[in-house]
Order: sequence, then C-alpha cells, then structure tokens
Amino acid sequence: MMAEPIPVAMGQGSSCWGCFQSLVDMHLRLADVLPLLDIKYWQAVVDYKLEDLENYPDKSIVVGLYEGMARTEEDVHLLKLMRQKCKVLVAFGTCSCYGGIPGLANAWDIEECYDVKFRENKTFSGGKVPTENLPPIEPVVHPNSDYVDFDIYLPGCPPTSDLIVKAITALLEGKELELPTYTVCHYCPREKKETPIPEILRPFRGNADPDRCLLEQGYICLGSATWGLCEGQCVSKGVTCRGCFGPPPPITQDQGAAAMSMLGTYAPLEPEKLKEQVPDPLGCFYRFTYPSSRLGRMRIRREELKEASEE
Repeated sequence: MMAEPIPVAMGQGSSCWGCFQSLVDMHLRLADVLPLLDIKYWQAVVDYKLEDLENYPDKSIVVGLYEGMARTEEDVHLLKLMRQKCKVLVAFGTCSCYGGIPGLANAWDIEECYDVKFRENKTFSGGKVPTENLPPIEPVVHPNSDYVDFDIYLPGCPPTSDLIVKAITALLEGKELELPTYTVCHYCPREKKETPIPEILRPFRGNADPDRCLLEQGYICLGSATWGLCEGQCVSKGVTCRGCFGPPPPITQDQGAAAMSMLGTYAPLEPEKLKEQVPDPLGCFYRFTYPSSRLGRMRIRREELKEASEE
C-alpha cells in the first residue's frame, strides 16, 4: 500500500524559475516522486492563489521549497508565509540561499537600477517606472535568511536534478539530509602542482592543458571556495568553476574573499596588474553571493542608515 502523500508547498520569489525547472528535469524520476507529493501551493504550476496558502493552518504543510530572492514586498510576504505554514523550509537554489546573480543589483541604489531598466532603456517604451498592478520593490536585496530561518540550504544555479532527488527523497522519508562538505576541487581530476602564474587569462585566451589545474594555468576558477554539490561537473568538462553553489558549510563564509585570497597565492602580481586583468572583481568573485557577503552586508547597512535618516 502506498503511503499517504506528504503536503508540500513550492513558493517562488523573484527568480528565473530555473531551480524548479531543474526539478522538472528529473524526467522519468518524477513518476516516482510526484505520487508522494500532496502539492498545496505552487503558483507557477498549480492553480492555487496566495489566499489559499494564507488559509492553511500553521505548520500544516510538511515541506516547503522557496526559490528566488525577496526583491518585492510580495516576495517578502510569501517568504514569511511559507515559514509560517511549513514545518521544514528549504532555501531552494542559490538566489534563495545567498541572493544570487540578481543580488548584484545592490552595487547600485534603487533609482540607478530604475534608470537602467526603465527610464534610460531604449527597448522600454515610455521611460517610466511601472507601478500599476505591481508590488513595490524593496530598496535593497537582503539574503532571505534575514527574514526567516531555514531548516535546509540547497544551493545551486540551479541545483542538479540528482541533488534534488536526493533531498526530496530524504525529506519525504523523514530522514536526515546528509550533504558532503567538500569543495569543487575535491572532485576535480586535474593535476595540481601549486605553481605561481604570471598573468590572469580570460576564458577564451590560449589553449588550456586538459590535465592541469585551470587556476594554475591562469584561468580564474572558484572551485577551492565553492561547495562541491555539483560534483565538479564544469571543471571535469574543462570549464572553470563560477562559484554557483556558494561557499561550503558553514555557508556564512565569505566566498568572494576566500576566492580572492586563493588567487593571490597563485598570482603574486602587482595591484595595478590585477586590476587591469580582472576588470569586474565584483561580478567575478561575488557573482552569486554578494548580498550575504561581508562586502554586501556593508552595502545593506548603508541603505538602512539612509532610510533611517529620511524618516
């Protein structure tokens, strides 16, 4: 006899929906998982409304997956509501865990973002910031963990389908989810000789030795500072690690600072040369984790002080 389906909710903040797409990409394995799920809320797939989720008793939903960051007031409301209604809440994907690529917008204030997106965008008609039937936008991206406590962090941009299967299966069976804490370098088959590099190379320059560590060849690879839940999929195919799984546990580590420190040990170059050869350090080292980093925290604090002075 099949066990009773487990009540689950899947909430989506501001995101590309890629993490839930990765869930759908389980393909035939969905046939094993879906019968175990009693989907109570999934606004992009099942025709439930926000008020339906609001009307469920507190903690009546066993597992909740929240994808995306909280960019709008509606996102924040949904995030807090998911925490209120779910016994176990999962930060699903890198945006939910750390702020993700959209969190890089914190490098500019909200009015500058409006200028680029709407007022000065030649592909946008009218040049005005739309407000009708839209939730207000938060002035700065906070990590979701600033708003609620999560029980599980499942990063990745997106998480791999294998990782999702492992996590969902453990949650539905009531087992503890055990995730290895290795970095990407642990899974990399390339030889490491700890040799210094004379210059930083862009990914399209030169022909990388397929057997040597990419970082030691001058290509910026964040594998040493990145949680290896991907099991090294990119580096094993000759592509540098971009850091999309964030730092390994404890995930409160500053991934960007760790990656820059590692680069400094391999490339003892003068600051001016580093500045020239790494034109976008924020996008390179903090691409996925800027809001949750120490540097990002300083930016958030600056915005908080600004709001306080205007009140």
